[in-house]
Parts: sequence; structure tokens; C-alpha cells
Amino acid sequence: MLLTIPISKYEVHMNLKEIFDEVSNQMKSDFVKAQKSLTHAGLKGDANEETVKKFLRQYLPNTLDITTGMLVDSEGGQSRQLDIIICDKAKTPIFYQSGKTRVIPIECAYAVIEVKAFLDKAELEKSHINMLSVKSLTKKAYFDQKGVIVYTHTLYGREWNYWPIQHFVFAFDSPSLVSVLDNLNTFQSGNEIHKRIDTLCILEKGVIMNQCQDGMYSALPEPGSRSVASLTLQPLLFFYALISVILNQASMKPFNLMPYLKATIF
Repeated sequence: MLLTIPISKYEVHMNLKEIFDEVSNQMKSDFVKAQKSLTHAGLKGDANEETVKKFLRQYLPNTLDITTGMLVDSEGGQSRQLDIIICDKAKTPIFYQSGKTRVIPIECAYAVIEVKAFLDKAELEKSHINMLSVKSLTKKAYFDQKGVIVYTHTLYGREWNYWPIQHFVFAFDSPSLVSVLDNLNTFQSGNEIHKRIDTLCILEKGVIMNQCQDGMYSALPEPGSRSVASLTLQPLLFFYALISVILNQASMKPFNLMPYLKATIF
């Protein structure tokens, strides 16, 4: 379903619209400069990722760390190379680091963002495969909560005793939003609710997110929700509003290294 949602529908204070318009224009300018100045595809990709990381570091809470690398779990699983990992800055151990690339445990990660220059059908399919590689990892290496009060998270229409990882896609451009939405629905048909690409932002086109049964829009799907495309004139601000509602609530239980060492002989 294609929607035209003016950002003015939502209350925007302190000239946030103007601020994000300027940020969006700067990101577009940086993207164009990288495309014109760099010939190597890998260098272009790195430049695009840095543009998005710069934005996230400036506007997300500083309790979150923005990094690049791979996620692993205590059962030997690992993700593919990930453009952006959003994790807990205070509690995340680094298992390996080379340059800016890190290997960190899945338990400490809150979300992943893939960055695409042009999100055509082939690139969207790659994102879907990468999403599955992330959301198939097991989060269990925590110390159990004890006491009268046990904290849980209600996401994807169910209760979790840990923070289930989110997967977002940020693209600078794409074919029409209708075609992206159609391809997304095709790839994700039959997927469990929590094993989907959650929200997509296309800087030149709009945002694809979830419309719940009560009519509200959310970064995450839930039972009975549907994926919809918005032709908002402020996709960056809309995307930020959607994901920040989720990420501002993110928290994790104390990480337990021992399950990762179960095969180690002391």
C-alpha cells in the first residue's frame, strides 16, 4: 500500500524539520561527491556507510555504540559482514578488532542497518539474506535475572526476556517505492514476524514501515500489521522518528562470557 504522509501530521518542535532537511541535503551531497570522486566500489561503499554512521552518532543516544563488523553467538553461529551494528556502548566486549571492523557477541547488539547506494531488487534480496543471517543467531549468554522484579520487552507482538535484534535498511536511492515494497513482500512472504526487515529508508523516495491494526505506524511489524510505503517529503526525519522510538527503549541484561568458553579447556 502506498501512502502520502506529510511529516506535519506529527508534532515537530525546535525546527526539527528544517534541521533534518539540512542534514538530509548534506548526506545527499556527500553521497554524490563519493560517487564522482571514487572509482572503487568498496571505497564508495565505505564512504556511504560513514555518512550514515555520522548521522546516527550525532542523533542517537550516546549510550549506543555505532560500529561495523560481524556478530557471533555462543553456538558457533556468525553473521555476514554488516555495514552498521548498533550495540550497547558500556557492556559490549570486543572479541576481535582490525581497523574499524569488530567481532562482537549478538547478545550486546540492538540493531543492524544495511547501507545501499541503490536498492534495486538484487540488493534488496541480499539485504534479506543478511537479515536472516543476523536474526537466526541465538541470544542466550546472559546472567539470569533474580529477584521479585524481572524486566521483559514487548516487541513483535510478544514478550521477550532479552532485546530481540532489529534490522533496518538505509538506501540513498531506489526504483519506485511501490516496486521496492512489492519485492519486499515477495521476499518476506511466510517469514516469522520477528524475522523480517523491519523498516527501510530511501533518502530520495520515502520510507517503508509497518502499519498496525489500530492505524498507527511503527518501525517494527506485529501480528496483523502490514508493510506500507510513505512518500513523505522528510524521509530522514520520519525514519529517525520511527527507529528512535524503538532504540531509546533498548537495554540488555548483564553479558555472560562463559557460554562462549564452553569448549575451552582451562
